[in-house]
Order: sequence, then structure tokens, then C-alpha cells
Amino acid sequence: MISRQFIKSSLIYSIVGALPYTSGFILLFWFAAYLTPAQFGLNALYLPTMYFVQIISSFGLDMSTGVLYFDYRDDKKRLREFLGTVFIGMAILGTVTMMLFLFGGFRLFSFVFSKGDALELIPFGMFTILSGVLNGVFKTYSALLINQQRPVRFLWLNLTNFILIIGASLALLYLFPFTLYGPVLGRMIAAVITSSITILMLSKEVGLSWNSQYIKKIVSYSSPLFAYAVFGWVVSYFDRFLILRIVGDTTSVGVYDIAIKLMLGIELVLAGLSNTITPKVYNIWTKSNLRESTMEVNRYYNVLTAISLLLIPALVLILPILLPIVVKEKTYYEAFGFLAIIGAGYATRAWFFLFMAPLLFFKRTKAMPRVLLISAVFQIGFGILLISKFGLIGAVWTNFLVKLIQVILLYFESRRVFTFKLNLLKQVFLPLSYIVLTVSLELLLPAGLLWYAHLGELVAIILLVAFVYRKELLMLGDLRGKPVKT
Repeated sequence: MISRQFIKSSLIYSIVGALPYTSGFILLFWFAAYLTPAQFGLNALYLPTMYFVQIISSFGLDMSTGVLYFDYRDDKKRLREFLGTVFIGMAILGTVTMMLFLFGGFRLFSFVFSKGDALELIPFGMFTILSGVLNGVFKTYSALLINQQRPVRFLWLNLTNFILIIGASLALLYLFPFTLYGPVLGRMIAAVITSSITILMLSKEVGLSWNSQYIKKIVSYSSPLFAYAVFGWVVSYFDRFLILRIVGDTTSVGVYDIAIKLMLGIELVLAGLSNTITPKVYNIWTKSNLRESTMEVNRYYNVLTAISLLLIPALVLILPILLPIVVKEKTYYEAFGFLAIIGAGYATRAWFFLFMAPLLFFKRTKAMPRVLLISAVFQIGFGILLISKFGLIGAVWTNFLVKLIQVILLYFESRRVFTFKLNLLKQVFLPLSYIVLTVSLELLLPAGLLWYAHLGELVAIILLVAFVYRKELLMLGDLRGKPVKT
């Protein structure tokens, strides 16, 4: 059953989860106006560099802490010791990471990933390194708040970060147009303030508790997640660096990055919903000691699938109409031809969250690096081959194929510890049909007819979802607070 409280939490986590996309989407218009296309592409390289630093400094703790929290939540003393050990450990990791990147690590990264001359340590590299380290602390605490089911604090903390990013970036863009101070320094200012707030909150809640007996468990659980995050970074961001090396200019990186950013809202909305679903699913599995699907759990993922199938064709259809109203630089319009295939890849994300949950809950995290290692190998292999042969569209097809490979690998790993009993029509055949239809139309139809094809896809998917998911839609429509039984 789905209650009013679930709907309220879902809205908070979904809206807040979409804030990074919203800030990026809002700032995209100003970046397009106050940066050259080459600078826009260069910013698209500094941003994943920041995420790489964040991954190294967090060492998987941003993913593991929220899950390990369930082991100690009923013992306040042990919980304080555990959380204190985690965040003191993060302070040590962050300091070491910053020193490594400042004294040689950043130059090595730049040489390996960007020909050695695209990224500069002073000043933008330094801003990027500090942002990555501080965001690691902020993101870890945000993930903990989700599993503690504290949506109000989660909302205000992330909303503050959102406002700071927008405000600082716009102010710097106006003060220093056609430089990278707006995007890069703006991110750092937001990271400094929100991480400071986070540390103050943690000092009151946790203090400076430290107990080395937790380290072995933390490292054991976090190490595979760290490897998973590194390989995930390759899958998510390495394509930008491949484009730079193969195509040879940051403008092409910017065009591709706009296409990805325009569709990234789907990922963040689904991640927000998944963040709401996951604690409830874990509670069901904990109380019932289950290792197989149930109708109650499946309903949550049914909703996730339906929302993804409605969002994707809507964005593919609407974005090419709306974006030219505010973005006048026609260089970026090439990105519109990439949206449908990128969207088809996001049609697999409900499967991703479904197959990921058992691996996290049953602490089979060693399987996750295997999945992303293979995915990363495909990312690099397909990327080199397809980008070299087809240019930017090769990067788009690589993005789609790797998402598909990733969920297939996750399924085979997850079914070793969990038995899936799915509604094949809702959770398999309907999204698969959308993927096949989209890919076929993109390959067979001339470009001039694709807009009409996308309109037909949207109408068809609305009708199909309304029919197939009619019970779940009734649940979402119950705003009176009474559980709906089906």
C-alpha cells in the first residue's frame, strides 16, 4: 500500500534529487551566453574532474554509510561511535587527497585524461580539488539523512546548496564574463559553505567519537563501493575525455555535454524516487527475512518504471522546441539529434535500481565493481571505436549501449542472492518495447520525420501506461491519506 506520507517523502526526495539537474539546467542558459562554446566544453571537463576527486576522498563512504547505519540505528552509543569514526576518517582522507592532487596528482590526471594541456591547476584546478573534497562530506551526510528518513533536513540542506550554486555562479559570471570563474569558483563557494554547515550539524549529533573497531567493517564494505564508484565515473564521464582526444576540440565536448545534461533530469528524478523507495524496501526485507520479490515491493518499482517511460518521450519532444527560445548559439543545436537515443538508455534505469537494491541490502558489494569494470571496458572500447568512426553520434550510441550492458550484468549478479518474480508486462516488455521502437525509428527514419515520430511515441506511451499501470496511478492519486489496496 502507498500512503500519503510516502507520497510526501517521494516528492521531497525527487524534487531535491533533481536540484543538481535544475541548477545545471538553469545555469546552462547563462553559461551558453557568457562562455564561448570552447569554454563551455572546458567546464564540462572540470566538472567530472571534481567528481573524480570527490570519489577518491570519499572512498565509498558516501554510499556505504547510509546502508551500514541500519546495523547500528537501534543502539545510540554505537551509532554515535560509528558515525564519528566515519566522518573523522573522511576528514583524514580528504586532507590526504587534497595534498596528493595539489602536489602532482592533478597534473598526472590532466596528462592521462586530457592531453595534459586542457586543464590548468592554477586557479581552476585548485578550486576543483577543494570542491571535490568538501562535496564528499556533504553528499555522505545527505545520503545518511535519506536512510534516517529525515526529509525536512535533507530538503533544507540541499536547497541551501542549490541557492548558493546559482547565486555564486551568476554573480561571478556577470563580474567575470567569458572566464571559468563563474562555473568553477561558483561550485567551490557553495561547497565551502554547505560542507561547513554539515560539519556543524555533525559535531552536534555525533561529536568526535572514534572507535577503531569499526574500521575493518567500514573498509571491507566500502572498498568494493569505492572501486564501483571509480568504474562508474569511467562509465559516466570518460566519454568527454575521449571526445577531446579523438575529435580534438572542447566545443565538441560542450555540444555532447549539453545533450547529456538535457536528459539528466530523468536520472535524478528516478534516483530521488529510488532514494524514497529503498529504505521502505529494506524495512520489508528486514522484517520478513525475504530473498524474493513480493507484490508490495514490486509496486514501488512499477511506479518507478511508469514515471521513466512518461518522462523520456516528453523531454525528447519538448526540449528542441523550448531551448532555442533562451539559447541563441546555434552550435549547441546539434545536440537535439542525440536526445532520443540518450533517452532510450534511461529507459533501463528502473531496472538498474531494481537489480541494485538486493546487492546493497545483502552486502554483496563485491559484485558491483565487477559489473562496472566490465561496463567501463565496454565504455572505453565502444567509445574509441564508434567516436573514431562516427564522431559525436558514436559517443551517443556508446552511452546507450553501456547502460544496456550494465543492467544485464547487474541482473545476473543480483539473482545470485535474490529471486526476482516480476510482472513481465509492466517491468520488462513495456520498457523494452519503447527501447526497440525508439532505436528502430532513429535508424530508419530521415531526420525531418523524427519529430512527428516522437510525438506519436509520447501519445502511445501515455495511453499504454494509463492502461497497464492504472492501479498504481490510482495509488498516486489517493491524496486523502487512506492506503489504497489492490
